[in-house]
Amino acid sequence: MQAVYLFNRSDNEILEELLRVFSTGRGTSREQWSLQAELLVEPVGWDALWKLSKNFCKKFDVRFPCIAYVSITSVDFEELAANVEVLSVQHEAVTLPEAVVDVPLVDLWPTIQQKEQCVNATMTAEFIDLLRFFYHNIWMPWDDQDDKVLLPNTIEDRMHLWSEIHNGTIPNCVARSITLLRSSAIDAHEKLNDLDSSLSDGILADDDDSLLPPNYISMCAEMNARLDGLMSKWTLFENPLIREQYLAKLKHQWQKNKSKRNVVALWQGGSVTEFNDISKLLVSNLTNEHNLTVLSSAEDGLSLEPEEVVVCSKEYELPEMPLSQISICSFNGTILKATDMRSCLLMLSEDCRLQNLTLHCSQVNTIIVMRNGTLHIKNCVFAEEQKNSQIDFAQGIVAMAGANIILEDCTFENFYSGIVIHRGAKLELRKCILKQCGVGIQMYSGSHVKLENTIIMNCSEQSIRCEVDEEGCGEINEMENLQIMPNCKIGTGNLQKEVLIVQQNVNLV
Repeated sequence: MQAVYLFNRSDNEILEELLRVFSTGRGTSREQWSLQAELLVEPVGWDALWKLSKNFCKKFDVRFPCIAYVSITSVDFEELAANVEVLSVQHEAVTLPEAVVDVPLVDLWPTIQQKEQCVNATMTAEFIDLLRFFYHNIWMPWDDQDDKVLLPNTIEDRMHLWSEIHNGTIPNCVARSITLLRSSAIDAHEKLNDLDSSLSDGILADDDDSLLPPNYISMCAEMNARLDGLMSKWTLFENPLIREQYLAKLKHQWQKNKSKRNVVALWQGGSVTEFNDISKLLVSNLTNEHNLTVLSSAEDGLSLEPEEVVVCSKEYELPEMPLSQISICSFNGTILKATDMRSCLLMLSEDCRLQNLTLHCSQVNTIIVMRNGTLHIKNCVFAEEQKNSQIDFAQGIVAMAGANIILEDCTFENFYSGIVIHRGAKLELRKCILKQCGVGIQMYSGSHVKLENTIIMNCSEQSIRCEVDEEGCGEINEMENLQIMPNCKIGTGNLQKEVLIVQQNVNLV
């Protein structure tokens, strides 16, 4: 893939550039961006990497995330979108249409090397980078309502809020709540748009309510009411004077409970007998040193930053949020899934534990990404559902530099790569099974892997693939960082064939 333009601007530099865009104080946010786009974006002929959104991945039936190399054939400045010609795709097995229309500019990263030398790719890239920052971090759904004027002082207030969230001024638990509040507002807005788009032109023309889809009016009213409520909550944080007083109140509540271990039990309801059994389990394992909260919403529960989570229902959908220093277990075996299509089910760091869970990969590319710290997983099943129409490049676990992962009594099945271990990461498997994967374990130079009483079987490409820096290191006995105990069964048992050692070209994360 081609190298793209990347920019490292300070918060003040970003604010100054945003204020220039909104200096006129006239029109909705989209209208003001459209005017700037006409001045700064090349109308045709530039090349870019296109990071397909979840909606495009669903439309083309490919797994998210997916990246394509494209050439722009035209730009719609009013819609801040482009028509593109697809030149190549990151994974050769993925097929996309040759031409795609209405690709949002924010999903395009102009490449440094351009086939057409006359285009100003740098200026185009700078504009799109700023546009992307705005829509990913500053924009709120009500900004583009009819006759809504987004003023420079609103931009300033939101930019200061964004800075306080990311520089640690706002406590992490509150920052997470603010982020979830914004995500909820965007989600409600998108559902309203989906409802509107579900109406055919004929229904709108007839103006006959009887032709509307079932529950259309009540669903629209519900989403509008939800959006209005979220907008009211947002003002608590957007206005700096109100934010200061509200944060002081939240900090006081947090200080009262910080001496206790915060435990959340997630339960969606059920029989009295089931509740009695759950209660007995919690009472037997918790003491007065614990602060217990029982909730039905995983989003609300995780936003409390609990040290421990006990999932009590048979199945739960997890929201997209990074977690650290957390232990998650189940009452009687629980299936965890993603709420929607995204890159990973769990993004973890520091000291984490998982036990007695089934983690599904149906809507994510990777089940767990461990960024750093220690992760201990016991008696868990990592399951990629039976192959469907999607092109599968699913991964069970990806361990980044600084991660130390210990797995006991775990099973991985039907993955493109069962476990991926990057440079500076460590992996230990005890009594685990990896089966029907493309590659069971993918490891890179500088990583450490130890296998004990573990089975890797029926992998279509390789049981273990090692990418090394050193030329000529092609023998299994030269791999000091790979320890396979005699009680393991790796494929056919012939390690010279089951462990492939190749020279590493590029270690893409």
